[in-house]
Amino acid sequence: MNKVLYYKELKRNRKNTLIWTSIVVAFTFLILSIYPSFSQMGDQMTELMSTLPQEYARALGMDEGTWSSIIGFYSTYYGIYITLLIGIFAASTGATIIGKEERDGTAEFLLTRPVTRSNIVTTKLMALGTLLAVVYSTQTIFAVLGMNLFGDDVLWGHFVTMHVHGFVLISFFTAAAVLFSSYLSPKLNYMGPVVGMIFGSFFLDAIAKATDAVSWLGFASPYYYLQLQAESGTLEVNWGSCIVLIIIALLMLRAGHARYLKRDIVG
Repeated sequence: MNKVLYYKELKRNRKNTLIWTSIVVAFTFLILSIYPSFSQMGDQMTELMSTLPQEYARALGMDEGTWSSIIGFYSTYYGIYITLLIGIFAASTGATIIGKEERDGTAEFLLTRPVTRSNIVTTKLMALGTLLAVVYSTQTIFAVLGMNLFGDDVLWGHFVTMHVHGFVLISFFTAAAVLFSSYLSPKLNYMGPVVGMIFGSFFLDAIAKATDAVSWLGFASPYYYLQLQAESGTLEVNWGSCIVLIIIALLMLRAGHARYLKRDIVG
């Protein structure tokens, strides 16, 4: 790893990282701060939930338990919004962090420096991992603070499981973005494909949960294998699925790394 390039990459991405971190933290605190108001309406919300179509409630991971505890309330929004927001940030950054040298016309200058192409790619991937860790850990810290401020009797085991599963999912999408960007032109706008990949995966899982007739659709979504909401009051880390998805993510990063070493770079 090249330390100069590593710190330069962190510096280049600091503004974008700060913006996305602020959005995610603000949204996290907004969710948790409104829980006390909803919890006081527990019976009314439970009655309202009973009027919703069962398929709709299952697709969004909502049930009576959603309103009975802060962790149930948080888990619904965490699965729908938090993982999607951080996933879009990490995957879009992963899709551009290497190819932007071609897009900005700085690839030729960088490749004439006394550093190998492999070292450049490895360093940029290390910077990408650091940026993801910063955003995710910051959101987790503020979520813990919010839980303590606005709730009580928090099921911390459920909280840890959600965040382990969420981190694995986001890492998977980030690796996928690195891989497909290695085969596409760096001049393309990757935001559309990235958002489509993440939202598509989420809604495939939601549709699969909504009705048994198309439950097989869930197999195509990584969300299917890592549960983000408690079912029947239980939520435990699925280590098997975590390990499999991490291995697949590492293989995608390795394939993307190899592709960047062979592709023609336009500087």
